[in-house]
Amino acid sequence: MAEINKVTVLVFGQEYTLSGDMPRDYVLKLADHVDAKMKEIDGGAGSQPLSAVAVLAAMLIADEYYTLDSDITSLLEQNQKLSDNAASYERMWEELKANYASYKEEVASMQANRETLQRYIAEKDQQLSSVNSQLEEEKRYNEELRSRVDELLAKVQKSDNAPLEAQKKIEELETRCRDIESSFFDIQMENIHLKNDLEAYRKQGR
Repeated sequence: MAEINKVTVLVFGQEYTLSGDMPRDYVLKLADHVDAKMKEIDGGAGSQPLSAVAVLAAMLIADEYYTLDSDITSLLEQNQKLSDNAASYERMWEELKANYASYKEEVASMQANRETLQRYIAEKDQQLSSVNSQLEEEKRYNEELRSRVDELLAKVQKSDNAPLEAQKKIEELETRCRDIESSFFDIQMENIHLKNDLEAYRKQGR
């Protein structure tokens, strides 16, 4: 049970004894406040009745109370809005963190795909270089073979009676020339396809 305190206070020139469980210093503070308000209303003249001054002081103190109560309500509402905003910002922050983590994973995946693509392009470059080398070699061989065929044809044309073996050799060489030319054409087509594939993959890698 709270201790009951008796406190004598002086309000507007009169003493009052108050009983209650409020601390003495707090009661004196309240009395000083009421006394100050009554003196403020009376203006120090002492011409107004005590009851009228007391009512006006009570009205003034009540006005202060409701003004403070309204301010507190407004502050509570602002605090609630701030709390709601803070919660919203926190959710947004969590979403941003999740999106950033997803973005990092996507970038890592794109980097891995890019590296794979670059390796594939390098392989295609090697294949293209190999095909080009093969083309050059086939081209030189075909030119040499064609030169030999031309030489043999020239010899045959000079001789009315070309030996059968020379005729067969010429036919074999001509067949070989046709085969090489066909192979050369196939290699050229493969070279074109490789170039097209390589260009497409390079565009993807940009």
